[in-house]
Amino acid sequence: MTSLPERLRQETRPLHEQTEQLFYTQALQDGTLSVSEYTHLLQTHFVFHRALESAIDRHPDFFAEYEPQTRQKTPWLAADLTDLNILLPQLTTDFFTTWSPVALLGAAYVGEGSMLGGTVIWKLLHQNQAIKPLLDQARFYQGYGPATGRNWRNFGAFLLHQGTDHADEVIAAAKQAFVDYQSIFQQTGS
Repeated sequence: MTSLPERLRQETRPLHEQTEQLFYTQALQDGTLSVSEYTHLLQTHFVFHRALESAIDRHPDFFAEYEPQTRQKTPWLAADLTDLNILLPQLTTDFFTTWSPVALLGAAYVGEGSMLGGTVIWKLLHQNQAIKPLLDQARFYQGYGPATGRNWRNFGAFLLHQGTDHADEVIAAAKQAFVDYQSIFQQTGS
């Protein structure tokens, strides 16, 4: 029997790859990401994580072991955008507002996965001559730093504990979270 984390990896892979391509992956890899594209990414992540964190906060008992206060990315993103003199996106969404705690596990999977990808992106950003000067105070793409692996494993244990009996709902929600991430990217514009 395939575990929930493995099913999530397999069954969300096409949407994950589609999202990565939409999020300027080629420009990141080529070192050609512009400042405008960089700020667009930060704005997109801000809207997604703000909506997700707000939804998770409405279910404190279910998410107690997730330790949501230690996993908040919105303050990092707000600081990064403020340091760049970019106004925080005012895009208001109803993403995740009606989601059950089990469904939010799927969205959290996407959000926590962004921290894994962020470690790779952080290195690529340092190779980009247009972006590198902006990184002195940057925080989001550093993610959890040395604790990234540990936090991912802890999330995996939490996911198994809370989601295994509801795997299909978690997977469907993760897929929808990728679709929502793409929609936020398109709505925030560059």
